[in-house]
Amino acid sequence: MESMFEQIAEDYMLLLLNWAYKKLGDRERSEDLTQEVLLQVFTAIQKSPSPVTDQEHFLWKIAHYTWCNYLRGSERRKMCVSMENLQLEDPQKFEEEYAERELQREQIQRMRRQISLLNRLQREIMISFYIDGLSVREIAERHQMTQSAVKWHLSQTRKKLKKEITDMENKEYVYRPRRLHMGISGNAASMGSTDIVMIENSLTKQNICLACYRQPKTPKELAEQLGVPMAYIEADLEWLTEREFLEKNGAGYATSFPIITSEDEQAQYSVFLKHRKNLSDIIIEGLTSAEGAIRDIGFYGCHTPMNKLLWLLIYQFGRNLHIPYPDVQKSVRMDGGNYLPLGFDRDYPADKPLTVDDRGWAYNGSMQNDNFHWMGLYNFGRSEIEEMLDDYTPQGKALHKLLKELIHGTASIDDYDEKKRYTLAQLAQKGFVTIKDSQAFPSFCVFTAEQYDALCKKVFAPIAEKLKPAISLLMADLEKCCGSQLPRHLNHYYHSFVALALHDLSFLTTIFAFQDGLLYKPVDGHDGEFLTLMYVKEC
Repeated sequence: MESMFEQIAEDYMLLLLNWAYKKLGDRERSEDLTQEVLLQVFTAIQKSPSPVTDQEHFLWKIAHYTWCNYLRGSERRKMCVSMENLQLEDPQKFEEEYAERELQREQIQRMRRQISLLNRLQREIMISFYIDGLSVREIAERHQMTQSAVKWHLSQTRKKLKKEITDMENKEYVYRPRRLHMGISGNAASMGSTDIVMIENSLTKQNICLACYRQPKTPKELAEQLGVPMAYIEADLEWLTEREFLEKNGAGYATSFPIITSEDEQAQYSVFLKHRKNLSDIIIEGLTSAEGAIRDIGFYGCHTPMNKLLWLLIYQFGRNLHIPYPDVQKSVRMDGGNYLPLGFDRDYPADKPLTVDDRGWAYNGSMQNDNFHWMGLYNFGRSEIEEMLDDYTPQGKALHKLLKELIHGTASIDDYDEKKRYTLAQLAQKGFVTIKDSQAFPSFCVFTAEQYDALCKKVFAPIAEKLKPAISLLMADLEKCCGSQLPRHLNHYYHSFVALALHDLSFLTTIFAFQDGLLYKPVDGHDGEFLTLMYVKEC
């Protein structure tokens, strides 16, 4: 008898615990119920006049009676089950009843899901009639329609639900959200949160834009694809359309801004790789061979080791390289900014090889803030330094003010009051300055306007002149590549798309130089953030 109980306990413990947890939703109470079932099984086995032949039927029958008694609030001594009451000869096995109830519960869940996918009017009529208990007349008055129209909607919706529930018997709806990283080309809103930030903070909005990019989608198609109830989809569609991130396209919605996928980028990188010898290699060779002329300019930081200085020089060369091409198309946005929204889908297929391995690199684009020019490269990403340069905050303004004072003046820090000393300590802690002999020295390059102009004319201009023939060939190949990547309804952004791709020249040149061992390898992101930070003194 005991060996039989041990076998049942070993085979069915986890199944019983899972069954109990579904009943109670509480781990501790579920364990108690499971133990109670096993106790009753042990008691029943001991009292049984003959061996138990069907263990599974025997177990679930006891579990059923134990659960019923549990619901009635019986005390443990009243929960003992006699073998006479078990009616083991009943041909209708308990596990079949249990399976039937689970099937019914699953069908109810399917019904609820399908109701959530109905459009707003159908959903409201169904809820009003079946849940709120309103009459057809009351529903007609609420929605300002005839009673015949209400009856028609109810009839059609019932047929639709029946068909869709039948069709989805063998379907799985898995909500696998992707990440759409947002950027802009142009000027953001001057104050407050932008609409771009709102999309960055909403997985639903991001996935709607991704789903509608290649082909317009109806609200119902979006609800089914994303696994989100129609009510949420409709609200986000309204917001995205109002702010011109989506546009109506027939019965559906289409994304109204370019989204650059990792596959698009790799295809564009292959074009740059094809022209590397006559573009990136010429840039790197020209800058390294001009080391003497660069140091002779005499700007603050000019004696920095070349493998560190080259980070800044490549980026600044790219900023000053004028490639004659139509400007990126921009528009005044609802949030007050004047920019073209850009999406970046970084979900690159793991089974496809990379043309250029840019993993671990962060391309945030340039940031200009009170004459600070910054670009995140080599996994710098969203940096603390970038946040420290935000002049919308009182702390940021204090940092700017003191940095400019240190750059333009030579006053001894011994004369600083307590408040200034605290700000200086923050600058030193974050790496903006180093302190030596009562003086604070910037940790980045500082130019006068004349020195920066000399860098552009004496160093950058001769290199740019050599690149002109290769740039024409690059543009022709990029136009072919980008032309095949934009959806048809976004063809008016064609020139903007190509112009954006051209901006990758300095980014890829930096990667190539790094791969060739010509660039200093930062210890971490913080160590690298100051490699491309500079200040130009206007006086």
